[in-house]
Amino acid sequence: MPLEMGLKTRIVLPGEELGVIEEFIPLRNTYVTNGVIRAKVVGALQADVLRHEVGVDEARRAILPREGDVVYAIVSGFRDVICYLDIYYNESRNLVYAPPYRGVLHISEISSSRVRSVIEVFGYGDVVRARVISGKPPFLLSTKGFEFGVVYAKCPRCMNILRKRGLWLYCSNCRRVYRRRKISRLYMVK
Repeated sequence: MPLEMGLKTRIVLPGEELGVIEEFIPLRNTYVTNGVIRAKVVGALQADVLRHEVGVDEARRAILPREGDVVYAIVSGFRDVICYLDIYYNESRNLVYAPPYRGVLHISEISSSRVRSVIEVFGYGDVVRARVISGKPPFLLSTKGFEFGVVYAKCPRCMNILRKRGLWLYCSNCRRVYRRRKISRLYMVK
């Protein structure tokens, strides 16, 4: 879609038509084919109608979690010996991910001690503090260590917030105790 008068900025995609060479001078991140100025990159169109110049400011690249980063994620699914998590916050770099990135937690990376089942240790919707051990999507996570594990959870029966009682989680509403959860020492509700 060519540039119209009065329209100064908008998001453009590579190859999108920005105008014609007779009307504008092409600047950064543009190229010309057959007299038509097109965008080279995804970004914000910067057009100066008075000076007859057009360019594109490149959009910032997504900042992915790196190996060693500490992240917060929500448990979204289970499959055999794997737990799927949606990474929504990077504590190491103080970044919020929207939409979240997919994280995978293998049963061998949950704890230093033996874990029989992933479902015993985590529940749907639990907020987990974990460390990234692989820097490529889907990100492999680990909860080994006292500061890693569940930091916020709700009772699967009544959806009341679970409270930490010693080494276990306890529901004050339905009086149920959850003993096998991998709880972080940074659990939010005491």
